Amino acid sequence: MRRGPEIHRIVRRHHRYLLDIRVVVKSGGTTLHGRTKNLAEGGMGATIAGEIPLRSIVEVQFRLPEYPDLVALRAEVRYRQGFQYGFFFISVGEREAEAIRNAVRGLPIEEIDQT
Repeated sequence: MRRGPEIHRIVRRHHRYLLDIRVVVKSGGTTLHGRTKNLAEGGMGATIAGEIPLRSIVEVQFRLPEYPDLVALRAEVRYRQGFQYGFFFISVGEREAEAIRNAVRGLPIEEIDQT
């Protein structure tokens, strides 16, 4: 018996907010540039011009609106489709988390495709 399409429920700890800012990804001596698609306290989606293997540990660097310091976080590559990447932040300090919360306040939440 054949069933209809499966529905996969994606559960995230934090909402991802639509935000388009420059991002630099440093991995094993290589520096890649791109733009974010979304941002949350726990991670980000981005379009990166280059190849980064899944599960790689990288450093992502970006500047948030109205935050004076460069944000540099270690992250794991959790998703990749073409040049679209999903990064999970490994450790976020309270100062960076607060800066992200302030930057995304009032921005639209990214809708998750659950099909």
